[in-house]
Amino acid sequence: MGTRRMHIIIETDEVTIIRRHCARRTWCLECAREVELIGMDEAGALVGMTQRAVRDCAETRGWHLSDPGDGTQLVCLTSLLKTK
Repeated sequence: MGTRRMHIIIETDEVTIIRRHCARRTWCLECAREVELIGMDEAGALVGMTQRAVRDCAETRGWHLSDPGDGTQLVCLTSLLKTK
């Protein structure tokens, strides 16, 4: 009797849902187009980091940060998702 082999293939997909009320649509200077910007909390949740880690890693990972002038810091969703 010959040896029998069984191959199991598991495919996975990931779905990320971003609520519209969390994002602001505005101009990203680095993308040179209108994009959605999200807060540091939302960005951290998407990449599995703390707000501080997101801020620290932004430059090395190519994420575009924006300061709208109200004391908050926002992340360009387009740049974040490109490197995720």
